[in-house]
Amino acid sequence: MSAPSSFAGRTLVAATTFVAACGPAGVGPRPAPFPAPSQHPAAAADATPSASTSASNAPSLAGVLGVARDGESGEPRVEALPIAGFLPAVLFVPAPSKDKRPLLVVTHGAGGRPEPHCDRYRELVRDAAFVLCTRGRETDRLLPEEQRGYFYDGHKELGREARAAIASLVARYGDRVDTSNAMFAGYSQGASMGILFIEEQSVEPALFSRVLLVEGGFADWTIALSERMHKAGVAKVALVCGQSKCQEQGSRSLAWMKKGGLDARMTYARGAGHTYDATVRPLVDEAFEWLVEGDSRFRPEGAGREGSPESAPAAVEHENDGSRRNLPPSK
Repeated sequence: MSAPSSFAGRTLVAATTFVAACGPAGVGPRPAPFPAPSQHPAAAADATPSASTSASNAPSLAGVLGVARDGESGEPRVEALPIAGFLPAVLFVPAPSKDKRPLLVVTHGAGGRPEPHCDRYRELVRDAAFVLCTRGRETDRLLPEEQRGYFYDGHKELGREARAAIASLVARYGDRVDTSNAMFAGYSQGASMGILFIEEQSVEPALFSRVLLVEGGFADWTIALSERMHKAGVAKVALVCGQSKCQEQGSRSLAWMKKGGLDARMTYARGAGHTYDATVRPLVDEAFEWLVEGDSRFRPEGAGREGSPESAPAAVEHENDGSRRNLPPSK
């Protein structure tokens, strides 16, 4: 199987496909922390966004967005983070602690919104990490904000947005955030575009050491790509699938990842479809726990467990290839 040297030539096809199809993460070198900028970036032209999603998918973050750090209460909270040149990101800020908190960067699917994804991953980090959720561009800015979906206009732009968002985070909370060995979690278009921009950064110290890809970013992995990412500092990659196409192509990619030196795994919820909910949900929980295993920053002593993952349904079991498939319930 011949391996392409880069994903760049496939970017336009990927962008077109996912804008149409998407609905409402061995040990390598330690990645370098994101450098602090000299000053806080100016706010984007768009004002603080509403926390509401579309009526069918409203997150529990509604009503808690703010932008000011002055007079902060010391309690965990969610705020809009201005990003120079981009729409504001959604940022979960953990309570202050004596140790710096780690970073998780999250991307959504085409037509989606960052709020429900930030809400979901806040559960998984148990309020112990910064969760930075990029917004992308509006699909239709003529709609009321609460009805808008968002998408990423190519992997290069997503890469610039992610880096600018991290820079803005460091400018605001550099005394509290640890950006080394950060984690990336992407869904659908956000996963596919995410892996494209991470691949382009593989010649530098990697921004992320662990990568979680849900229903996206499962195709086109090669041994050479995996070797480059591992050399740059990516250590672990988890694929989570709900569709057979993801499972089939992801199985091939899993083999190339392992041959390229990455510690990788794939799980599959047969028949779940293109979602990170339903029977995919416990697989995302398990993949996250596997990725953060051994990192006490994500699991500090005394971290709340109210958002901790529940055990997977009994109808799901591991297979020898490292994937998971739904089995008929036992009678």
